[in-house]
Amino acid sequence: MTTDNTPTIDEFRPVVLAVLADGKVRGFRELCELVADAAGLTAETRGERLDSGQMRYRHRIGWACSTMTKARLLDRPKQAMYQITPDGLTVARRNLPIYTGKDLAEWEAWREYQSEVAARRSADDTPAGAVPEIEQDADPVEAIAARSRDFNAQVETDLRKRLQENSPEFFEKAVIDLLWAMGYGGDYGEKQHVGRSGDGGIDGIIHQDALGLTNVYIQAKRYADTNRVGEPEIRNFIGSLDAQGANLGVFITTSTFLDRAKVTAAGYRHGRIVLIDGLRLTKLMLAYGVGVEKAHEFTLYSVDEDYFEEDMQ
Repeated sequence: MTTDNTPTIDEFRPVVLAVLADGKVRGFRELCELVADAAGLTAETRGERLDSGQMRYRHRIGWACSTMTKARLLDRPKQAMYQITPDGLTVARRNLPIYTGKDLAEWEAWREYQSEVAARRSADDTPAGAVPEIEQDADPVEAIAARSRDFNAQVETDLRKRLQENSPEFFEKAVIDLLWAMGYGGDYGEKQHVGRSGDGGIDGIIHQDALGLTNVYIQAKRYADTNRVGEPEIRNFIGSLDAQGANLGVFITTSTFLDRAKVTAAGYRHGRIVLIDGLRLTKLMLAYGVGVEKAHEFTLYSVDEDYFEEDMQ
């Protein structure tokens, strides 16, 4: 049996906050060592590794930082750099021995995050809310599939937030890359980013053939959750399509569409407009490998019945 003397993620959270309570910005590697020291981890415990080879204590500290960043107890001013927030200081002052995922629910940012993850699970026909503990005698394939769906729902939620935090230009290029990855450029097409001030409502174009006879025009809106796309934006996009003599348009946003916007898009008589909201956008990005990379792969084996059948004959 693999030895596991490493503190849990719940136990690491208060230690991380205590280490960062001085307000300094620290890189992840430095933070891990400071947390390990503060937690009194022995050399033996620090040497414990996951099957993937990753150090177990760094893996759990990473998850502690990730969850507290989502709850806005920590800020990440740069990649792999962390700093405590005023809310984080509030928790740090309590000197808690443990701080669980349920405890994080006292913060609105964490509740919003969990709500979106739950919405994504519902969209996948999986139970909303927290994923239940896997029973001892559960089918291992079903257990892995359930955990994978939950993990990817969290990645999709994180991805949408990252898109919202980046520049409008970055978002425009990202959605063009997505449509290209989905195959809309064909074998001889090309992609073009045209988004800029005074772009006429067109942020990108996918030329689907070498001569540009069939084009897909793209409008990308990097909106906050509270800023939903309404009918005026769709009508402006329709005007831009008509000005180009186009009949194929894709309107993509990080937020959602109001019902009137959906009705207006569906009623476009000169062609077709496809609307893609933030939930569908990030699901497509995972499906086509845009902005993400495979983090883990597992191989399950079964007995080759044909092999043993041949042996018995």
